[in-house]
Amino acid sequence: MYDGISPLKLLESLERKAMYGEEMPKDLTQSEQLFYLSMVKLYELYRNKVYTREQCKAMKQGIYSTYKNNAFHEHLIQYHADIHNRYSQVMTEAEKHGCPICKKLVRIFDGRER
Repeated sequence: MYDGISPLKLLESLERKAMYGEEMPKDLTQSEQLFYLSMVKLYELYRNKVYTREQCKAMKQGIYSTYKNNAFHEHLIQYHADIHNRYSQVMTEAEKHGCPICKKLVRIFDGRER
């Protein structure tokens, strides 16, 4: 979301916004949105005395843990998309102008041949 800010500072900022009922920032990733909305709900449940402070503390740890897992998966998806973008042009050239082995590799890579 914010360039130059550490992930922990970002989460603390989002948690504060959720705690005080501030509007969710517009430029959040999916994992940051889920984190923020989860915190909004957690604080709402705490204020309505549905859960004790201790229960909320444990749930908060779970929300942080889920965020870390989701953010890692977002990073992997972006990483693989970047790799695909880097080799797609070369694969197109190999398909059009490459030797038979290169063409076969392209078909295997894109799933048209086993």
